[in-house]
Amino acid sequence: MQLSEFTFVFLTLCIPFLIYIVYSTSPKKGFSILFVSIIGINGFINQDNFSLLGLFFLAFYLYSFEKKERKYFVFMSMVSFLLASFNLLGQNLLSSLLPILLVSSVFSSMMIGHWFLVDPTIEKIGMKNISKFSSGLSILLAFLVFINIYESSSMFFSSVSENLLKNVVIFLYLSSALLSFGSLKSLQEKSYTGVMASTGLSYLALIVSLGASGTLILSV
Repeated sequence: MQLSEFTFVFLTLCIPFLIYIVYSTSPKKGFSILFVSIIGINGFINQDNFSLLGLFFLAFYLYSFEKKERKYFVFMSMVSFLLASFNLLGQNLLSSLLPILLVSSVFSSMMIGHWFLVDPTIEKIGMKNISKFSSGLSILLAFLVFINIYESSSMFFSSVSENLLKNVVIFLYLSSALLSFGSLKSLQEKSYTGVMASTGLSYLALIVSLGASGTLILSV
């Protein structure tokens, strides 16, 4: 998988978290504009019809932000980008879905954490639940690697023993789970500094999850 393909799927899988954040946390429209602008990079990475259709629906989502119809537009954008992802990767998308989903979840947690620092009036429930999801998914991926659901078959790591590579990936996923859990616990603090600490831990979790998922995808 090339970096551009990884980025395309990563941004596509941010859309479900955008949907959840908007409906659970209700941040102001500025958050959606910021997140949609980042997701919109997909239109430059892969300029096929489904990607352009996804951008079209995202634009209508922002245009109808105050209307009930917005949920249909953002859902259709997700479907369009997923179809574009399948056209790009084919069956390889299925094996890469969970590792990349982890990176998307941690990134989304970081995004809403930053937005809280701009608008501290929003609820923390969205950040908390995404941190729980990230921690649980990290543990699941560590377990799947441990039981050899993901097996190394790439010549890219031919100089590294399979057991060593497996142990490194498991360690990174468990570290990501610990950092996400730390982010969750930080959010239980009522003070403003709790969210600052949570956002900082999300940064670390993003780096670690990128290392884990990137290594795993390159090795299978």
